Amino acid sequence: MTAAIRNPWFAILAPALVGFGIAVYGISAFERYALVLFIGVPILVSFLSAFCTSYRRDVTFGRAYWTAIVSQLALGLMILLVAMDGLICLLMALPLAMIANVIGALIGNAVGASFSKGGTTLVPLLAVVMFPGLVAFEGSTPFSPPLRQVITRVEIDAPIARVWDVVVAFPKITSEPAWIFKAGIACPIEARIDGAGVGAIRYCTFSTGDFVEPITRWEAPHLLAFDVTSSPAPMDEFSPYEHVDAAHLHGHLRSERGQFRLIEEDGKVILEGTTWYRHEMAPQWYWGNISDAIIHQIHHRVLDHIKVVAEGAAM
Repeated sequence: MTAAIRNPWFAILAPALVGFGIAVYGISAFERYALVLFIGVPILVSFLSAFCTSYRRDVTFGRAYWTAIVSQLALGLMILLVAMDGLICLLMALPLAMIANVIGALIGNAVGASFSKGGTTLVPLLAVVMFPGLVAFEGSTPFSPPLRQVITRVEIDAPIARVWDVVVAFPKITSEPAWIFKAGIACPIEARIDGAGVGAIRYCTFSTGDFVEPITRWEAPHLLAFDVTSSPAPMDEFSPYEHVDAAHLHGHLRSERGQFRLIEEDGKVILEGTTWYRHEMAPQWYWGNISDAIIHQIHHRVLDHIKVVAEGAAM
């Protein structure tokens, strides 16, 4: 039994399979991407891997740590191969998993080495058994993500009336997309509008589909505000498969409303774009900052395009 636990392949694959099973259970049963998935599972996998590596023998933390990292990577490969998620999201989650890996490996290495004079594998077995309960508890606990706000500004050297016209409906963006969009994040393409004034419907087309935006405030040429009643997937997952329908692509990042504010200042126009949205993935301090940065990139692509079009027409 001891030899089997110490086997490097067992220390890599067995913890990865445990983590994979818990992840599948949590996502399929509750569709929750939260603390147990992004922090608890990596800690458990690294704990089990380090425990197996150092079980009843004196092993350096470095060896246990790197074995645990390989086990984490094996877990990611399993998720990728069954099309449960794509490579980009796995890479975004990797820094968080590596932080958790340190914690799990430290505990696993210490617990495994403490069994050098005897003991049983009860501790890791208890850890494995309790995790489905933690997943179920977290999945059944109501969670209301905070409303987040992202504001981006650009200065435009053009008449405000011209900037307003371009804001309302801008032509196709032809500039080279930034690397983040090439990686699969939904990329803004163009905007069109049906009607004018409050009640008109604006359609902002992205690479994954259309945002449907009923106009709620039309104060030309200073303020255009809208709700978002329908939105496409936030990204196309990079995967060996043609299509990955991960649960987090449906409603976990929800844009609720937005606006463009135009401010005349020293003969120029300050164009300010704002998005209000909710992101259901936790921890918020990690995923919220990532989504804020992505939305800033989306804003910049749109606002910079409006600037180029408006200034070009003003010449």
